[in-house]
Amino acid sequence: VFGDAVCHFGEGAEGRVAVGRKYAKVDLGKLQGELLGRCERGGVLFEEGQVTAVDDTAPAPGNANSRPSGGGKAVTVSVGGKDTIACDVVVLASGSASSKFLTYEDEVPDPGAQTAYGFEVEIDAYPFGKDDMLFMDFRRHHSGVWPGKALHPGMARALTKESSWGTSEEVPSFLYAMPLGDNKAFFQETCLVSKDALPFEVLKRRLERRLEALNVKVAKVLDEEWSYIPVGGPLPRPDQKILAFGAAANLVHPASGYSVARSLKTAPDFASTLVDAYCREGEGEGTSKGWSEGASHQAWERLWSDELRKCHSFHVFGMELLALMDVKSINDFFIAFFSLPEQLWRGFLSSRLDSNQLLFFALYMFAVAPPQMKVRLVVHIFTPSGRYMLSEYKKALTSS
Repeated sequence: VFGDAVCHFGEGAEGRVAVGRKYAKVDLGKLQGELLGRCERGGVLFEEGQVTAVDDTAPAPGNANSRPSGGGKAVTVSVGGKDTIACDVVVLASGSASSKFLTYEDEVPDPGAQTAYGFEVEIDAYPFGKDDMLFMDFRRHHSGVWPGKALHPGMARALTKESSWGTSEEVPSFLYAMPLGDNKAFFQETCLVSKDALPFEVLKRRLERRLEALNVKVAKVLDEEWSYIPVGGPLPRPDQKILAFGAAANLVHPASGYSVARSLKTAPDFASTLVDAYCREGEGEGTSKGWSEGASHQAWERLWSDELRKCHSFHVFGMELLALMDVKSINDFFIAFFSLPEQLWRGFLSSRLDSNQLLFFALYMFAVAPPQMKVRLVVHIFTPSGRYMLSEYKKALTSS
């Protein structure tokens, strides 16, 4: 756990931002072990295999796996292309790859992508403060013009006050780094969002150039990490019987890529909704517990209510704006973003602001943004993501 997280949005002290809150690195192995342990204690049964099809229209086959399905048809799951399992309800929870089994809203911009390449390494010395967790560092280490690395003295202009000379066509990426003790550290190059995914080869090259510019000597690579996260895009339609959760249900913050904390927070309430609906299906005389299309609709509404769909449209609007920004624009944006009252920027990143609070966030952001950013914000209203956001907010007005 780190006491603070540091950002750099451009060169010099004016670009340095201390987030002012603790930052923790999740041990994925321990987290997975804890969740699997809870499943085992709860009597969850596991069957390994690749799901090749999910059918909510076919009648349940008459086999040992078939069970009553309340008032609706059974859902059948094909595993490995040969075995078929019939069940009352299916919840897809294996990430965005599950999306091929779902239907989605129309007239919503396609998802963007957050890509990253990183590694845990043994090094001679950590290049920043020994306890510094670097959250987002947009400085130009990888550009070939870092002090002492430029091939020509005249290239120093690229690191003057503007600090982004020659970058108008470059897809921005940032360094994410943390010391792990015992001369170990984790470094990662991340593209926050792009409509065309920034290739891993580009990210790896930028990361290697950064470390060279910072005079970091890598003794040994302990682990490598490649990350591709679809962000934004349409939400699942609420009129389908098949359910989903986590990244499969697009519970990913479009503007940050965060998802784990939100999924863990939402899971108990969603699970309770499923259990309650399943039990209510069997309340009538002579009926058994089961599932129906109405129960699925209720579950989807719980996961993505009209209010949450409005919030999602706002986040997509912000994501699409970030995807259009060059290096200078994204630095200006984040300097303005972290100058907001803490409850606003923290609420935005953690998805805790409701749809009305997000409008207040937008007005405050517009007030503190530099002139060129104000123009961008106004123009962006007339893009497909702007129309999507306005449409979602208009739905709420007409239905109230």
